[in-house]
Amino acid sequence: MNRDLTEIIENVADSLGHGMVFLSEDKKICDCSQKAKEIMGMILPLGRKHRSGKLEEGDIIVIADNEIGDDDMLAPDDLAYINICDKNIKIGDAVLAIGVYKNKKIQPVYKFFDKYSSEKKVSLTQIYMGFNISISIDYSQNRIAAEVNGTEYSMNFLESVGYMIAIDGGSGEIKFFQTNGYGFRGEEIGNLLRGKDFAAKGQSESTQNLSIVGEDFEKVFQGKEFIAAVKNIFEGMDKDCTSGIFQIYKRIMYCHIIRIKKGKQSDGVCILIQDNDLMSNYLSSGNALANEVEKRKKRKDGNLTSLNEKNFEHFIGSDPEMDVVKQLAYKASKTKFNVIITGESGTGKSRLAREIHDMYNPKAPFVEVICNAIAPTLFESELFGYAQGAFTGAASGGRAGYFEEANGGTIFLDEIGEIPPEIQVKLLHVLQNKKIYRVGSTKPINVDVRVITATNKNLEDEVSKGNFRRDLYYRINVFPIRIPALRERKRDIYVLANSILENLCSRYNMEQKQFSGEALEIMFGYDWPGNVRELENIIERAVTLCDGKLIYQEHLTLGNKSNLCLSLKDRIEQEELRIIKETLYRNNYDKKKTMEELGMSKTAFYEKFKKIK
Repeated sequence: MNRDLTEIIENVADSLGHGMVFLSEDKKICDCSQKAKEIMGMILPLGRKHRSGKLEEGDIIVIADNEIGDDDMLAPDDLAYINICDKNIKIGDAVLAIGVYKNKKIQPVYKFFDKYSSEKKVSLTQIYMGFNISISIDYSQNRIAAEVNGTEYSMNFLESVGYMIAIDGGSGEIKFFQTNGYGFRGEEIGNLLRGKDFAAKGQSESTQNLSIVGEDFEKVFQGKEFIAAVKNIFEGMDKDCTSGIFQIYKRIMYCHIIRIKKGKQSDGVCILIQDNDLMSNYLSSGNALANEVEKRKKRKDGNLTSLNEKNFEHFIGSDPEMDVVKQLAYKASKTKFNVIITGESGTGKSRLAREIHDMYNPKAPFVEVICNAIAPTLFESELFGYAQGAFTGAASGGRAGYFEEANGGTIFLDEIGEIPPEIQVKLLHVLQNKKIYRVGSTKPINVDVRVITATNKNLEDEVSKGNFRRDLYYRINVFPIRIPALRERKRDIYVLANSILENLCSRYNMEQKQFSGEALEIMFGYDWPGNVRELENIIERAVTLCDGKLIYQEHLTLGNKSNLCLSLKDRIEQEELRIIKETLYRNNYDKKKTMEELGMSKTAFYEKFKKIK
């Protein structure tokens, strides 16, 4: 490639905080900027230094690892190299350790923690073999630090990092310390403990700058998805440009991959690379890497580790406001208090209700009632059941209502603001006395049911207008949880969109697709009045329209191209179809039961059913 042009591109990339790598048509590296080498750890910062070498018997080893086995090539058994033979330490644990290499006589000092520990910061301080040593893992700052006789060494991390310092057993000098790019150099803790050499640091640039020009890019870069993306661009399987988040040498990086094909000697692929450190000033932006950083940071955040994120597998969100929602939901799950979930339509109220139930007792019944889908005349019999002969057409032997079906578990009353006033009185009685009466019967039935309600209405306003009973409002409003609208937590869009996309592709047995940079920008710039439900619908349509691997702007039907511009009649019809579809699913596609529940005639039901199919 023309050197002047290369320098121009490199200067522009540097000013934007990107490193640049250029590949020729034969997929060999023909240029790599200084910034790219720094990002990937090919060039180490000048200053503190040590010679090249390897660990030797008698060296003092200091280890701080926030997740054994993830980023360190380290297995718990490898800790035996410093005389730690604790079978309680397992993959995924965090460990702080000081010991002597290959010496069975000198006892180590160590601490280890479960990866779901709620601690914000863990540390170990010890005078060991005459050295004053302090090591710590700070989860709130995403920082690992080690101090030896007043000199501090540290490294920031995104998800996980294995950090090590080695003190020469003979001279007492620091003979090794970890820095960024250790994956590129193969200097993970496990490798070094097993005898691998380590490179020198802090020397002149010429001695540490590995020559990569002329090398095949696959030999230099590690990262399956990244390599595949570059190949796709070369082979014309994607457009001339793609961008996304990739792991390169186990570090998260945001890459723009650009195809240059003009029939000239300068043809090839230009790769612009940005890492987390260079993005630290942009976490408040809608940039995809910033959102990925936030998502991954929350996994390690002590605020939620005690909850175990698996409890919220179907209720995704890493925004601070969503952390509050999850904390409240977790606390609610530990009691049987009545819970009311508020928020706009489509924010995920029913999903959160299910998560609360599952955290309390997943084996107990969970009955969901969509209140605005029940005909007013059927409310009482649907909620409380009816006795034999209660009315013309009543089933012989009577029928249990939703409260009886939920006995011992949870009943979720969605859109409770739609319950008629005469039923509100009876619901209040049930909540107060834990008894129900079937329609046509005077025999009370005891029920042990936790009630979770949800609404997108302002019930306080409904109370003041006389549409909702004040005493019932106070009874259900024991433990309120508000789910913020998607526009209030836009940093969650990246996480949600990718989770939805992955699930859709798996559901339809399709090859996994990705969002292009332009598609993500469009989604971040949109207000999402339909919230998560609208996001799901838009992505499902995009998956249907997209024939390739990348979803572009034209596949997203937002704004005036979306169903937001449908007439009121069409919107009502869509909502009707959604309710019928949900009721069918809940009734295991029993059409007769669905018709009865919704109070629909056979003709009206099948007319709608054809449109669902």
